[in-house]
Amino acid sequence: MALRYLAAVDMGGTKAEGVVFKENGEVVCRAVEKGGAPFDNGVEYSLTNLCKCVDALLDQSPEKPVALYLGAAACEYYMPQFTDALSRYGFEKLRIEGDGPSLVSGVFGHADGAGLICGTGSALYVRKGDDYYHIGGGGHMIDSCGSGYVIGRKAIRAALRAVDGSDQPTMLVEMLEEAAGFPLWYRLDQIYTRGRAYVASFAHVMFEARDKGDVVARRIFNECASDLADVIWAQYKKNGGPYDLIFNGGIFRNYPEYADAVKAMAPKDMRIFFADVSPVYGGAVEALYDIGIKADEAFREKFMGSYEEIKKQ
Repeated sequence: MALRYLAAVDMGGTKAEGVVFKENGEVVCRAVEKGGAPFDNGVEYSLTNLCKCVDALLDQSPEKPVALYLGAAACEYYMPQFTDALSRYGFEKLRIEGDGPSLVSGVFGHADGAGLICGTGSALYVRKGDDYYHIGGGGHMIDSCGSGYVIGRKAIRAALRAVDGSDQPTMLVEMLEEAAGFPLWYRLDQIYTRGRAYVASFAHVMFEARDKGDVVARRIFNECASDLADVIWAQYKKNGGPYDLIFNGGIFRNYPEYADAVKAMAPKDMRIFFADVSPVYGGAVEALYDIGIKADEAFREKFMGSYEEIKKQ
């Protein structure tokens, strides 16, 4: 009997990544497009990028997948629009969720657990049976604590205040100017025009300044790490004690010292794991679940091996 094909897409604020794979885990094609959470650029922008990703997958796939699982940031607030956009493809199985469940599934499988994402945005996601919720993650205008966007914004604000004399001097001024190619504090129009992902792109400057001993950068680092620890504590109290938690996201992956600082401020009896797989793998686990198959170690090994090979192409 021929193996069925399935698809999974993970879409965050910066990129959308999708794969088509066989039910034994073999990845046959991959597509990467711009991402975009609806809160940032509007739902139409997000859906345009999402459909580009799905179209690219279908163009490459040897045959049409029977199922598609999508994990997308903030999609739960725009579910009718996302459903309409993907229903036209006619997949036999279609499931759309926020980007938290696939983070949990990538490590624990389709099971209860929690995941703390820290990339362009941030939030702590919890899945308990059919119950799914998040702590933090209210979007960058309200609450994206400790995220790449917040780190970048705080760094730019500190530099602006150093330039106008309302706060202490910091090497962030020179380092941000070098990274941007111009003085950001005199070209605020660029920040507002280019949006959240652009601001988040300067997060690396804060880490580099901290490594060089900058006091202001160290303050930003500690403030943001403390904010992330607060959401871990909130779920700890809600849960009545420790729980299994996964760390993932570009900021955690690229700056493990930041993840370590958050962990150090969390309850000491927490069980914290660092994700060693891409979130799109968690989406694949969920797509497989939707056709009645539980992902096992053989599936994981086959998927990750072929996924890494596809990425090299």
